[in-house]
Amino acid sequence: MAEQVPVGFNRLATSLFQAYRRGSLRRESDESQPIFACSQDPLDLEPARAGEPATPVVLRLLANRLRPGGSQAPEKQVPHVLVALEDVSPTKGPNENLQPVSMAEVDELVDLLDRSTAGLKDNHAGGYDFPRYDLVRWLMKGYAGSPPRQQDPAPSFKDGLVRQAMYQRAVGGAGSPDSVWGRIQLQLPGWLQVLTLWLLPSFFWLRHSGRVPVLSGEYRWLRNQAYLARGDDDNLFELALRLTEDKRRNLDPERFAGLLVNAFLEDLRAGFRPVEWIHRHRTMHPILLVGPISRINGGYLLVRMVETVRNDTLRFDPLVLVTIGRKVPPLAEEPAGKPVSMDDWRRKHLEESLRRSVGAWLLKFPISDTVEEPAPPRKRFGPPPPPPLPKFEQEIPQSFERVRGPIWRRRSGGWLIIGTVLAVLAGTYAGFGVLDDRRHCGGDGFRWLFFEAVDDSVARVDGDCVGLTDGTNALLYPSESFGPVGDKILEQNRQAAELSEREPERPVITLASLTSASDGSSSPGGFTAEREQLAGLAVAQAVQLGKPAQRYEPILRVLIANAGPRYRHADRVAAQLGALAAKDPSVVAVVGMVESRQSTQDMIRKLAAVGLPTVAATLTADQMVDVSRMYLQISPQNRREAAVAAAHVRNQLATGKDPFGHALTNKLTVYKSDDPADTYSQNLAKDVLQAFAAVGVPGTSSSFGPQSGGMDPAAAGREACDHQGEVVFFAGRGQVDFQAFLGGIQDRCRTRPPYIIGGDDTTKYVADRAASGLNQSVPFQYLALSLAPDLLENATSESADFYSRLEELFPYEKTDRGRSLDGHAALSYDAAYAVVLATSFLERDSIAVNGGTVWSALQSITDADGAKRGYQGVTGPIDFGGSVSRRVPVNKPVAIVTFQRGKPVPKATIVCGARSESPAWCPTD
Repeated sequence: MAEQVPVGFNRLATSLFQAYRRGSLRRESDESQPIFACSQDPLDLEPARAGEPATPVVLRLLANRLRPGGSQAPEKQVPHVLVALEDVSPTKGPNENLQPVSMAEVDELVDLLDRSTAGLKDNHAGGYDFPRYDLVRWLMKGYAGSPPRQQDPAPSFKDGLVRQAMYQRAVGGAGSPDSVWGRIQLQLPGWLQVLTLWLLPSFFWLRHSGRVPVLSGEYRWLRNQAYLARGDDDNLFELALRLTEDKRRNLDPERFAGLLVNAFLEDLRAGFRPVEWIHRHRTMHPILLVGPISRINGGYLLVRMVETVRNDTLRFDPLVLVTIGRKVPPLAEEPAGKPVSMDDWRRKHLEESLRRSVGAWLLKFPISDTVEEPAPPRKRFGPPPPPPLPKFEQEIPQSFERVRGPIWRRRSGGWLIIGTVLAVLAGTYAGFGVLDDRRHCGGDGFRWLFFEAVDDSVARVDGDCVGLTDGTNALLYPSESFGPVGDKILEQNRQAAELSEREPERPVITLASLTSASDGSSSPGGFTAEREQLAGLAVAQAVQLGKPAQRYEPILRVLIANAGPRYRHADRVAAQLGALAAKDPSVVAVVGMVESRQSTQDMIRKLAAVGLPTVAATLTADQMVDVSRMYLQISPQNRREAAVAAAHVRNQLATGKDPFGHALTNKLTVYKSDDPADTYSQNLAKDVLQAFAAVGVPGTSSSFGPQSGGMDPAAAGREACDHQGEVVFFAGRGQVDFQAFLGGIQDRCRTRPPYIIGGDDTTKYVADRAASGLNQSVPFQYLALSLAPDLLENATSESADFYSRLEELFPYEKTDRGRSLDGHAALSYDAAYAVVLATSFLERDSIAVNGGTVWSALQSITDADGAKRGYQGVTGPIDFGGSVSRRVPVNKPVAIVTFQRGKPVPKATIVCGARSESPAWCPTD
């Protein structure tokens, strides 16, 4: 059931309902609200509580409507505060003009504003901050001279120390160990404590100067106040002194009241329209209920100064001020005229405000008109007649409620937005981190942008990781089998750096192991040969780390380099190596290389152009030595391989049977790649035909590949079955091609295959034991440039020592599946040790070590003419013959290995090397 309310309350509540909500989510429609000036005579007041003034009933009714949930649910209330004043009625009637303001009225205004700000600071009443008003009030409590009592807590600005007082107010007494700043400073390092002693005063000097936008905040506002009289010195601290307890009595009270109200409104304004994505969004105007007001309790002065400040500044403020008194402020007039609606008031108030009309901001609400009844006759002796009774009306309910902004404007929505933004930023950061890591071929799939150093030496180009690494980048070689080797090289590189610091007299040389790998094969056996070459370098590095400190024993550092499949990115990697060698002369040579192709020759030329010699471990094509004078190789050439194979077949023909007991005729078929850029295959096939023809075995060649009319390696294998009882020499690539070639033979003539001999590249197929172990039916022989102990009945001491160290560094080499049979590790070790030996020669001769001098010293590795600089390598004697044009070891051993029932047969292995150590039929250089 609706409640009975005083007449005029419904109009007041309806108008307030129209005003309390914010006009729009955007500020464009924000405009200041009227002052709701209620008048009621006589005033209807609640009974006063002990020590508190009586509250007008109308304001209490409004306050109850603004708290729809009551005191049990303060979070539902509309932001408001009710300030009850002492009921001190005006002693005079209305004035046609405003009267001068007294300091006594200002004091009452200060008390009113203090209570108002204290209420509006409460979260349920809006949670506003009042830094400007608090600053003015703090200054008002100070004394330019000495406080009246020594123990008075008021700040003293004696001798102009207002700056110091402001600093102490800001930092809470930074100089005291008991203060917040003092406790923080005690936890800081000594140098930072000293720094804060300079930084904090400097920061607050700038802030208190009032001259720095944003930073100066309320101090800049105070400095620019028009309500403070200006003097000869516009210094902020001089202005501040005029507000102190013993100085402000000299100020114009009206201007001083304007300063206080302006500070109050400016703080409300700042809290109402902050950066809304950071602070809370205000959906309701703050409502200040004040009454009963009069001329002498500060109420009229508040109304007057709010009007004055609004007229002076013409700026929006969010305050909704509701007052009630016996008369209409600020002239204490009687309510008169027809009631004005909110719309009518908005149409005319701007014009009146510009004319600075008194009451331009007032929207008047007469409350409880009295009932006009004839007065009863008065008795001579008896009580006076009762006063007129108030007139009541039925309440028209208004649904005051706390307006919640859209979800994105609420605190929960703010956290949701912050979380979403952070998630997007984190996702973007993670995405760019993954992309950047992928672009630089990072090892862990993610790079911490701005925190983790970029490895610019490695990049993904056309889908392949190319560049240089010291082992930190595990993706430079895509196969997972490189992991243990790369980790070991990285570990030993770090040990080399530490050893160099402890033994500075030893030179440090850097070798780059260069190969051509792609992301196309990531199986464990995909790059077994490349992995084994790196393992050989790791052994050479470990050997040098373990040697005693001698100035001629270099410390070895290893870089891993990849130029992409078939050295597609040779220019990029060669430029990187050249730039690195220019900055770091310890980069003296490039080792490695796994395939003799045209692209390999181009790579060697590019390395020579930047001054780096190449020491190839496994390249065998005859023309490789003609590519560059800065090229040397550890392996024998194809012509020696062909001569050994031809001599071996001639020896077998003398018996009439092949090594597997099948009849053998005097005829040869050579299978080679149809790729003209495959230098190895083309050259080996040519050398084999010539070498076999020289021993009386005629032969023909057959090509396979995309340019050979559709015959792939498997088809070539099926065709080879037509040559049963003949010699079939495979001069193609070992991985993929030879496996497919054997597959074709297994499909057609598994039980009676031809006699097959494979070139040295076939070792790659044999090295991949997961693949070669599946071949249980087709026996063959292949040429090998180096032999693991598994392939010999009696291994040499050099081989035993090397493989013992290899197994120590890489335990997987002890397993049947892990041990490689291609000998590439030993060849790589000999290549690295040749550079180590050349560096040792230079150090003994006190010659600077760099790429050019190392190249020259490499050619001096020979026993020719009594030099005695050759050495017994793991793969055989390394002796370059003392000729500048040779650059290939003399009589380098070539082995013939028998493969049967899925594995090599050690007792059948034949080695052709120096005359004294080889069968009589073996050729020599």
